[in-house]
Amino acid sequence: MAIEMTQVAQELAMNEDELMREALRALLRAKIHSLDAERRSRCAKFGVSSLQEMDELVRSGSVAEEDILDDFQNVDYLTNRMKRLQQLIGGDSE
Repeated sequence: MAIEMTQVAQELAMNEDELMREALRALLRAKIHSLDAERRSRCAKFGVSSLQEMDELVRSGSVAEEDILDDFQNVDYLTNRMKRLQQLIGGDSE
């Protein structure tokens, strides 16, 4: 089913450019939300909420590096990906 941009824009009383910008912003916000959920899940496995806290677990010897490495790398990637997407929408992270 194809969505007609013109028809949707008319229905929402927007021009097509405005509709496209809002749609892209909504898509980016949804992607950020999804990445954040995965990041939080990986952090929760170790009872922390950030990459820095994960690093502290390794530094303090609370968790062996080999036990946290995969999740640490994923949290780092997810955090950076979220930052990049937030930059694309002007820092808005709703």
